[in-house]
Amino acid sequence: MKKILSLFLAVTTMLTLFTSCGKKTQDEQFSQISSSSEVKEMVNEENNGFSIYYPSYMQSTEGEKLELSKKPEKIIVLSNSAMQILVRCNIQPIAFRKAPAYIDFPDWVKELPQIETGMNGLDLEKVVSMEPDLVIMGNHLKKDYDKQLKDANIPVYYTSEGPGVSYNEVKEEAIIFARSFGSEKMAKEVESEFNAVEKRAETFKKYVQNKKSMILFGAPPSYQQTSMSYLGSILSMLPFDNLSDTLVDKKLRMAPLDIEKLVEINPEVIFAISPTAATPDVIENVYKEEFAKNPKIWNSLDAVKNNNVIYLSGEYVTSKGIHIIKSINNLIDILEKKFEVSTDMLPKSSDGKITINYPTDMQKKGFVEPLILEKNPERVVVMSKAPVLALHELGVKMIAIPNGGAVVWPKDLEESTKKLDISMKSNLDIETIIALNPDLVILGERSKDKYGKILTDANIPVYYVNSGHTVPYEYIKDQTQMLVNAFGNSSPKGKEIMARFEALEKDLANLQLKYSDKSVMVLQSSPPSHYIQTEEGTLASMAKMMGFKNVYENKLSSMAPLDMENAIGYNPDLVLCVGGTMDSESHKKAMEDDFAKNPNYWNSISAIKDGKVLYFSSKFILNTGIGFIDTMEEFVKTINSFYKE
Repeated sequence: MKKILSLFLAVTTMLTLFTSCGKKTQDEQFSQISSSSEVKEMVNEENNGFSIYYPSYMQSTEGEKLELSKKPEKIIVLSNSAMQILVRCNIQPIAFRKAPAYIDFPDWVKELPQIETGMNGLDLEKVVSMEPDLVIMGNHLKKDYDKQLKDANIPVYYTSEGPGVSYNEVKEEAIIFARSFGSEKMAKEVESEFNAVEKRAETFKKYVQNKKSMILFGAPPSYQQTSMSYLGSILSMLPFDNLSDTLVDKKLRMAPLDIEKLVEINPEVIFAISPTAATPDVIENVYKEEFAKNPKIWNSLDAVKNNNVIYLSGEYVTSKGIHIIKSINNLIDILEKKFEVSTDMLPKSSDGKITINYPTDMQKKGFVEPLILEKNPERVVVMSKAPVLALHELGVKMIAIPNGGAVVWPKDLEESTKKLDISMKSNLDIETIIALNPDLVILGERSKDKYGKILTDANIPVYYVNSGHTVPYEYIKDQTQMLVNAFGNSSPKGKEIMARFEALEKDLANLQLKYSDKSVMVLQSSPPSHYIQTEEGTLASMAKMMGFKNVYENKLSSMAPLDMENAIGYNPDLVLCVGGTMDSESHKKAMEDDFAKNPNYWNSISAIKDGKVLYFSSKFILNTGIGFIDTMEEFVKTINSFYKE
């Protein structure tokens, strides 16, 4: 209890800083300044010095901006939120605090000298000894260290930290950091990422009816949070009415919990968080012990009786900078499962209209609003291989599709459609597509900037799909479901297509135990260039579905250039090689020729030396939609044959 009380006092101190910014709320101030032309010009283009602007809600205490005589080169960053943007700007500080495990910082960040901050204060002597030309740290440290740092002639930029920082405040600060340390283009990119998660939140609100909720803070619960707290501001974007706003001034953001009032207002949903519980299972165990001690009180609550207490990790306790986007997406994923949000709940076609929704992964990228067509399209141009086979089976009339390449199109489809060269090296003229007079174009989302606006300006409806080389199985299945919902929801063919996925999953479940003790390295190569896939890569995801453990992990990307030095230590049981060739034999020859040029290196990897290598054509890195099922079955046969299963 003493620890919680100490934490609450510290939090209260921080919150007083936020609530002293003037008469207007922070969200109101953000709304004003984010739409002003003045902020949009906050870019370091001047030659005389370097400026870091403050967000609107901090300007009454910190001023408009921190001005330096030149761009800082020796920066100490003691703020996770600032560090995330600096990493994106390719700026490497000279020291950082300990990186939290749930933020995907690159390895070099974890190797920086560490300066701890927290309840025990700051190692000021270490900071001064490193002679930085800028320190970035939370404003809760200002009272104790501002004067000493100024006396040492070290400029300081203060950030917002703690459980009292709202979503809009995090958003504004991230955009301003991107402008100050990056560029206007980067600021717009960051802003678009926030806008994308906002759109997804808006869509989720259409699925679930508003529910009365409360946020309980601490383990056991000792405090409540209003809609202006960190988690509270996130939940206010979703269909949850915060009952604490009716009990206390919401500007307090956090207040002591009155159990009697909790029972009286009886929330339908409770969100539980604690700074002492890093994972949901930790806080769940503590709460269940509390429920057992006082069953009469807790079991009288609808949220407890109906198993609607949602336990969240420490990730949701305090501000996390731009990581909040991932946190919100993860939270919506949790809530979709909790409240059984399914594709059946998506908007349906009516009055003869066709509604094509986007799967979850595309919604995370900002493609939230469904495409609604006035009638069933009859002249569809598809500029991505991914949806072609499903559309063909669903009877959608296509007039143009991509060249098959390693993929063989059905004979009737091959004969009835114009073929498009959509390769990276092609000089496809979008006017050629417009001249076909399509009533729908399906386009890879990576081509949105290149072709999307031209098509929509020509009044041609466009639907976007993920057509990359590292598309996981879950996306392929979800995207197929969206097409079935739009074009074959009531047809036997639509049900039969989705049944194939279920059959595949059942077959693979029986195989996974066979290969769960084996590891794999997946190389995607165009010799002499080599990349390595994580388990999210297309071919690597196939190996994962059979139970193989991937030797390479990378939270930032599903594929990365092969680190030749590190690869020696991976020691996989099997190496899978895939490239851009039409057949596996051609890729095998290209790879073996490359191995022969540097045999001492490649033979240091035991699997390659011992011939435990399998080669695959480009079909195994393409997103071919339902073609994945046949490709996966071919992959299973290849693996089973190799191991003589």
